[in-house]
Amino acid sequence: MGALEPKPGLPPTATHLSELLANLARDPAKAVVRAAYNEPRAAEWLSERAKIPAVTLPFTVGGSDRAKDLFGLFDDTLSRLLVAAK
Repeated sequence: MGALEPKPGLPPTATHLSELLANLARDPAKAVVRAAYNEPRAAEWLSERAKIPAVTLPFTVGGSDRAKDLFGLFDDTLSRLLVAAK
């Protein structure tokens, strides 16, 4: 497990992404998870190379069509994670 951003708010460097990819080779994960407000390129790059899905999670109520209220936000988040876990 790792974080796409080396420190909160800092975009990932090529070196950091390469280290994450090497970690995934040793300890595979089910998905690359990112918040909807994060730039998607790093997650997509890692997802393609590790051959695992990239999952974008809504970050708040109204963050997706299904997240119309708090229960919808939880349902949508869990649904996306469960689809990736299969």
